[in-house]
Amino acid sequence: MEEFDYEKLGLKCGLEIHQQLNTQTKLFCRCPTELQGSREPEFTISRKMRPVLGEMGTYDKAMLTEYGKGMGIVYEGYNDVVCTYEQDDTPPFSCNIEARKIALQIAILLNANIIEEMHVCRKNYLDGSVPCGFQRTMILGTDGYIELENGKKIGIDILSLEEEAARRIKTENKTNYFRLDRLGIPLVEVTTKPDINTPYECRESAERIGLLLWSTNVKKVIGSIRQDINVSIAEGTRIEIKGVQKLGWIPLLINHEISRQLKLIEIKNELEKRELEEKDVNESFIDLSESFAKTKSNFISKGIKSGKKLYGINFSGFKGIFGKELMENYRFGTEVSSKVKIISGLQGIIHSDENLNKYKFSKEDIDNINEKLTSKGNDCFVLVLGTEKETTKAMKVIINRVKFAFKGVPPETRKALEDGTTEFLRELHGGARLYPDTDTEAIFNFKEEIEEICKNLPELPWITIKLYSKKFNTEERLIKDLIFTGRLKLFEELIKLYPSNSSLVLTTLLETTTALRREGKNIDKITDKDFLGIFKLLDKKEISKEAIEKIMSLKADSPELSIDQIKKKLKIESISLEELKKIITQIVNNKSKMIKEKEMRAKGPLMGLVMKEVRGNIDGAIVSKELDSAIKEKLKELK
Repeated sequence: MEEFDYEKLGLKCGLEIHQQLNTQTKLFCRCPTELQGSREPEFTISRKMRPVLGEMGTYDKAMLTEYGKGMGIVYEGYNDVVCTYEQDDTPPFSCNIEARKIALQIAILLNANIIEEMHVCRKNYLDGSVPCGFQRTMILGTDGYIELENGKKIGIDILSLEEEAARRIKTENKTNYFRLDRLGIPLVEVTTKPDINTPYECRESAERIGLLLWSTNVKKVIGSIRQDINVSIAEGTRIEIKGVQKLGWIPLLINHEISRQLKLIEIKNELEKRELEEKDVNESFIDLSESFAKTKSNFISKGIKSGKKLYGINFSGFKGIFGKELMENYRFGTEVSSKVKIISGLQGIIHSDENLNKYKFSKEDIDNINEKLTSKGNDCFVLVLGTEKETTKAMKVIINRVKFAFKGVPPETRKALEDGTTEFLRELHGGARLYPDTDTEAIFNFKEEIEEICKNLPELPWITIKLYSKKFNTEERLIKDLIFTGRLKLFEELIKLYPSNSSLVLTTLLETTTALRREGKNIDKITDKDFLGIFKLLDKKEISKEAIEKIMSLKADSPELSIDQIKKKLKIESISLEELKKIITQIVNNKSKMIKEKEMRAKGPLMGLVMKEVRGNIDGAIVSKELDSAIKEKLKELK
């Protein structure tokens, strides 16, 4: 991973972290907050969205971009867990008090100043994720901070309490499908100030905020927390990177974004050196469909025959610009192409800086393009194929993006990809989409609530991590994992029940669950009560530690069975030391020849035979000890 002089570049980063709260009902209605999984919906609603003016009397650019995509929207719902509020048919209920108290606790832990009057605002969304076209949100705290390990304080700009959007299920035939079961779940949004100056500070800040959130009553399941990063350098601009799913992605994403911005600035400078100006950008594109009807490129000829259009445009003096690498395996041509895909719906573009042989163009095709589009050796041409509406829209996107190359880095919202790169998602949202909600009353008087919350604040998680790591002689990362998997309280309960082996408890809650999840087991079906049941049996010596994984595996497959029922089904019955000795003696006597030939090397195969008989019924360490003793006795006999 490429490193930079972050101070010299003037790197500034900020975080936006969204965390669902673990309430019984939603924020502005009384529907349950449990997702319905893959359960088939019982009704659908079709909608179209259009932009509306914000409080300042202007349209938000990102909303206009969404509107330009021309996407249809279908909402899927359930009669028993989705109400008319979520369908935008009735006004909101009163704000969820439980959610407000959790959010207040988080604000206090973040050292924020609590707002005396909480006013609900509408934040416009045009991607269809909210049926009414806006999200209800309210600022609850400002000007807090979180402290890093080195003592640096990262400012918390705003903490908001708001409602979750619907979950996107799929996109088909220019239609987005959303499920309404997630819509309205209470969540907090924590927004930091741009105080973060290195990728590693950003990672630590995200981890610390996440740990703090998960030390409160929030949902602790996959997808309940999401983080976005804002990145800028002195010569560039602010870019919002959305959908950062893992902490480990953060440094790579930031470094790639720095590289992208630096390269875009290099392109700007190169265009100046070539004495080109924005006003020189060609805005006229031509229809090449007729002259390419007999092209050797199969996909273009098929497209034209089906009624599609092939449009071309020339950018004078731009040779080499579209081929310039901005990030690893990502060029300026890719940048333009990804924007075309998102806005126009086309598969991409063809440009003269790439290898045209992959499109199966003949020499005559290339000569034809050059004759109709290029006039100089330093020109660059771009082709797009699609319906007339798609290609016309695509050409406008291309021209506007090329024009912005003269300014450097366009402000955008970009989507995080697993390889550490990003792609265009939409224009950057602005304040023009926020305005007061007239359906809800202001909320006052938090003094008594705050006093009560302050009496029961949880310990800061990084202090807990150090204390537990020392107390149980284990790595700090394991205690972090317990917090991030939502199992710290369960760990505490299991340690009280089974204090003799904290290592086994950690292994069960972290490693065994991970291994079973990788095997496709639905570990979420194993409840805290089930884990307590397993360790009660272990404490009573009714099972051995070797039986834990088998019990968990069957419980994940058959959640309707109790732990005792699973124990009976697996035929796990504890055996005495005397019974174990008899089994070992019988196996050792049967394999005495093996012992004579291989001596102690025979222990491995013998251990396997014994464990086949007793696995899950007695501790493996006891088996190993008794087997050693039996082998030594047999060796004496044989000598």
